[in-house]
Amino acid sequence: MVRRKKQLTRRECLALIAAATAAAGARGLCWAGVDKNLLRVAVSVETVTGANINDARAAYRVWINEVSRQTGHIVADVVPDVFIPSEELIQDVRQGTVQCYGITALEYAELVDLSDPDFLVLQDYLADGMEYVLLVHNSRTFKKIADLRGAQILTHLHRDMVLLPAWLETMLAASSLPAADRFFGSNTLCDKVNQVVLPVFFRRADGACLARQSWEMAVEFNPQLGRDLRPLAVSPKIIPIAIAFRRNCNAIGRKNLLDSMLSLSTAIEGRQIAALYQSRRFVLRPASTMKGTLELVHQFERVHAHSQRGSS
Repeated sequence: MVRRKKQLTRRECLALIAAATAAAGARGLCWAGVDKNLLRVAVSVETVTGANINDARAAYRVWINEVSRQTGHIVADVVPDVFIPSEELIQDVRQGTVQCYGITALEYAELVDLSDPDFLVLQDYLADGMEYVLLVHNSRTFKKIADLRGAQILTHLHRDMVLLPAWLETMLAASSLPAADRFFGSNTLCDKVNQVVLPVFFRRADGACLARQSWEMAVEFNPQLGRDLRPLAVSPKIIPIAIAFRRNCNAIGRKNLLDSMLSLSTAIEGRQIAALYQSRRFVLRPASTMKGTLELVHQFERVHAHSQRGSS
């Protein structure tokens, strides 16, 4: 854990002032006009896996600018690149320089002690959790996960799939099987759902890993997929991505930002952000919603630690 310093160094103070001044200048404000209630916002780059990050940055900036225009005041100070590497984001939250953050469940597990338990923002379709499925062809004799030793697996490359390794590893460990990289013959990432599902349908690959809603959508377009493919395994319900607030952050700033997030769907610019995450809107939930997800993450951490000890 990074310990908070009692005083910032001169270099750190100058860096913070320069960053704030640049942000204010970009918005046409003078330093004296910067709202002390602003929360600094950053998003983990891991939350946009499979998406065009430049489009994602543009969508965020347009939304913030439009909300600021409509409300007459700036609701957030977004870090310059919007999306930053995981380690950098975690460090910034721990140091208190970022107060609102979009993160994966793996990152949330590292920041849960600093995150406010009463304010968690989720995409509407994730509010009750989502599931992963491991599909196989009906003509194959696969009955359980152990039957897939040496199999060719295809995985959908998508931000919602960030917890797939955790699920696969814990499932394999529960059956006393080797880690995924030694158990499966191959595991190939694919950008599109059809690239994941169709090779299994045509029996050119053994299994497909994707989100249940992606699978159901594929079946809706091609019902034959649902007749010829079946889930060999289904994950517990999990929440892969969330937006959290740091404990004891500015209450006025948090309310302003929350109000803007929860009313995204009322403006075109907001709907662009929602569409980026393939949802209609954001909803507010307590942190207890993440309980089952955190249990999976912690189980995965134990499996990984045991595997590391075994290989050393």
